[in-house]
Amino acid sequence: MKYFTFLFFFLLQFRVFSHAVPVINEVSSGGSSDWIEISVTDDTESCDISQYFVTMYYGTNEKLSESPVTLRNRDIPSTPYDDRFAVVHFTSAPVDDETDSTGDTNGNGILDIYCCNYGLWNTDCVVAIDTDDDPQNGGIQDFIAFSNRDGSINGTIEGYIEAAIGAGAWESCSSPNLQDCCVFIGNDGLNSWSTISRIKCTDTNSQADFAVTPYATPGRENIIHVDKKNKKLFKAVSKKITHRYGSGPVLISLFLYEKCSVKLRIFSSTGLTVYSSELKEDLNPGWYTFRVSEHDLRGRILTGLYPVKIEASGYRSGTESATVFLIIAGKR
Repeated sequence: MKYFTFLFFFLLQFRVFSHAVPVINEVSSGGSSDWIEISVTDDTESCDISQYFVTMYYGTNEKLSESPVTLRNRDIPSTPYDDRFAVVHFTSAPVDDETDSTGDTNGNGILDIYCCNYGLWNTDCVVAIDTDDDPQNGGIQDFIAFSNRDGSINGTIEGYIEAAIGAGAWESCSSPNLQDCCVFIGNDGLNSWSTISRIKCTDTNSQADFAVTPYATPGRENIIHVDKKNKKLFKAVSKKITHRYGSGPVLISLFLYEKCSVKLRIFSSTGLTVYSSELKEDLNPGWYTFRVSEHDLRGRILTGLYPVKIEASGYRSGTESATVFLIIAGKR
């Protein structure tokens, strides 16, 4: 009886430990800089990811951070970023990481981590979360392989995929060309705003876990499909935005359905222009947040209601405008 009790608790601990690892949630390899979003599974309460490597193995690699970086399976309202996600950026020179102790230092609402590496390939490529930068020693925690399927796989990448298959981190491939078992990113690779996003499902260690989407969502939940109606260019996240004066910048968030240029103006209740943004040109589909400094608001700012006019111009759908309302509490 003691043996079975011991075995039960041993297996229970093993089950919890086996899930207490991060997973690859989103990959961008076609923009001006490459990044990977990581998260934890729903049954993981929290996980310090700092000692892991997020890598395509090729080139120089390093562990994520010298200081703890904790991801959680739920967002904590007191933090200015979503605690479920961290975004790993590849850089050519060292940049200070955002960690548990520093928080969101650049104020973009994302927990950003930086690794010195020239980045990902937008043809045949892999990304792994590993205990080091060697795919052969059994440390792979999660893995993805993607390809433009040009008919001839890169030999180095092929070796990484075979190592992952041998470790049980990627599906075995019945095709003689391993490209057929990689996530297909299109003949020309990902464009600047498309990403590979994890689909909300059980992790099967296969291409079926991922989809290529036109909406990059670093630091937010993935958007696999959007029901775009009436050829809309954008939508405001909220029709009413509340801001307490002295608490930092005014944040007005939009979701863009396609690539477009956007301008924003804030008016007083008497129709005077309080703020006018520059034209934000060629914004990519997905989330975009205007961050308006309180110092840029003109005139005497009092508690009250401020209409906000948002105007967008797209390449396929013409122009569109919308009005939302900013409620400011406090005064300057």
